[in-house]
Amino acid sequence: MSKLAMEVRRIIADIDAWGRNAKVLVATEIFWAPSIWIFFYQTIFMREIGINEVLIGVSLTLPLIFQIFFPMLGGSLADKFGRKRVIMFSHVVGWTGYSGILLLSREFWHILLAMIFRGLISTSNGVLQTYMFEDTEANRRASVVSFISITSIAASLLTPMAGGLISLYGVEMGCRYIFLTSVVSNTIMFITRQVFLRESKIGKILSSDSKVSKNYVETLGTIREHSEIVILFFLSILGSITGNLIFAFRPLYLTDPDTIALDESIISIIPMAESISSIIALSLIIPRVNQRNIGKALLSSYVIGFLGVIILILSPRGSLYSTVLSAVLDSARYLAAFSILPIFLVNTIDQANPYTKAKIMSLITTFSALVSWPIPAFGGYLYTLDPSYPFLFAAISIIICAGLLMRKRMS
Repeated sequence: MSKLAMEVRRIIADIDAWGRNAKVLVATEIFWAPSIWIFFYQTIFMREIGINEVLIGVSLTLPLIFQIFFPMLGGSLADKFGRKRVIMFSHVVGWTGYSGILLLSREFWHILLAMIFRGLISTSNGVLQTYMFEDTEANRRASVVSFISITSIAASLLTPMAGGLISLYGVEMGCRYIFLTSVVSNTIMFITRQVFLRESKIGKILSSDSKVSKNYVETLGTIREHSEIVILFFLSILGSITGNLIFAFRPLYLTDPDTIALDESIISIIPMAESISSIIALSLIIPRVNQRNIGKALLSSYVIGFLGVIILILSPRGSLYSTVLSAVLDSARYLAAFSILPIFLVNTIDQANPYTKAKIMSLITTFSALVSWPIPAFGGYLYTLDPSYPFLFAAISIIICAGLLMRKRMS
């Protein structure tokens, strides 16, 4: 049997072993595409309607403030009422409000209102990560992450469509069409998920038997008792800091006349290139990650991501090639934060106490927000001092992540 045929059989076996909810989430992830476009172009839209970099940073800080409180609430509600209900409520209200208000925004307070709805989405952040893995065996979870990430990243390959809207209608009106597309696409996704998703087995147990569920004080005790969870906890927080800086300021840095000065429509190529490299890694590498080699995979991702940030900082004016290379390398950092680390966390929590997953994942979201909520505003201030400073700060965070991981491996 050829290697290709064996690989196809392995993929089919993985998919067949997934839980129902994982299959539904993967199948509907493509509808997420316009929301990814929003993330990439929202700061450029804000600047176009007259909001300066400092106020952009302030607006992006607002959802992080809500993330301090809402995830813990979501973790408790998910144990009491079920994972699906919490996820669907926060997503329907949050995403529809966020993209819908951006569509109509013309002033700074409109942007702030949109960010409040975006903050509401965080109620289910930790719950969704838990829900995605439940009802699927531990050794099959890497393939779930790979497929859902591939589907999401494939949506990023469609970002040039957003660039086309910008090119045809200008920055402001093109962005409004992106926001409208997101409202329609998300509505289709929410209806489909409401129909086909089911409550997980652990969710049913917790919602029907309050004696099984632990409170947050007991959950923190579980975290303290397991040093591996503590380290992964800190890696998640540092990853949030790095991601917020790069996410918020890279589009501005790429198009700023004083830095790289690329055209707003052409930069849509950059997330597309980043997506291609991510899909390759998710197809060939991530499914083979297990508890034995996951530390090495994380460390390699941090090193490669660090190089990507440094190349961005050193990119000369007008250089599309170096910024594309930077994005390709930085995709390793993204994979570490959103693919490798969550697998490591959930599997490690399962070994400690599987009934604490939703609360621990919610606590990670809360503590990440608690530490990083001032980061966008701080990044906006750094950007006014020197546009490269936010990325230097991000590079330092990545170095600290690698250092923590190396310390864990040596202990």
